[in-house]
Amino acid sequence: MSEPLLTINNLYVAYGASAQSQVVKDVGFTLEGGKTIAIIGESGAGKTTLGLAIAGLLGRNASIDGQVTFDGKNLLALSEKAMCGIRGSGIGMIFQDPRGSLDPSMRVVDQVAEPLCLHQGLKLKEARGQARRLLAAVNISDEVIAVAPYAYQLSGGLCQRVMIAAALACNPKLLIADEPTSSLDLILQAQIIELLRERQKESGLGVIFVTHDLALVSKIADRIIVMHEGAIVEQGSVEAVIDNPTNPYTAGLVSVWTSARREGEGIASA
Repeated sequence: MSEPLLTINNLYVAYGASAQSQVVKDVGFTLEGGKTIAIIGESGAGKTTLGLAIAGLLGRNASIDGQVTFDGKNLLALSEKAMCGIRGSGIGMIFQDPRGSLDPSMRVVDQVAEPLCLHQGLKLKEARGQARRLLAAVNISDEVIAVAPYAYQLSGGLCQRVMIAAALACNPKLLIADEPTSSLDLILQAQIIELLRERQKESGLGVIFVTHDLALVSKIADRIIVMHEGAIVEQGSVEAVIDNPTNPYTAGLVSVWTSARREGEGIASA
């Protein structure tokens, strides 16, 4: 049996010296290639910090302990230079704030082309052609790029799609997606999810999908991890966690979601 794509053991992240400063506490799970784990929980639960820790993108004031093994490598033992080689090629990242994560002074085509030049050695002209095809796959046409070539000229939803294209540019083995569809309408959400599924079938892409949207989780995830105050309080299959939660916090989240869905259905049928 092949090794998991990602294995996390006893992961702690703190911003300070005391136990009270820990924002990720004793987290552990595995992810196989071609599978999707959804991480849910309220704001401040530690979901985004967990994703940044895996990608080696925590600030200098953060301390991290534990083990993060990706594709056979212990990421926490690697130098920043080695991590730069993995980010973009082995691990793709879609940030929660796409507008703030894009360079306002660089054309969006070049921002998608940059990892292709850096990690795959493509010439700029060839990389730009590939970047345009990637942008088209997330519904950003050449016409849109011609009118609004820079990120500051684009809506939040368009910036989010640029980030998705850039994250997938080098065919990573792992994608960490932090609220990747939150600014997209339902049609575009479905298109992006279908794109990710295609990548999973083609290349065995593993996905960590951070979201508040339980309706979306029920459609895309193989497993769910529920975080609360930095710790995992429940994890399991989608059916087990949503249909039969064992933790009171999880049960509360599911109850709120179920009530909102029923209320929405009632409004729709009125």
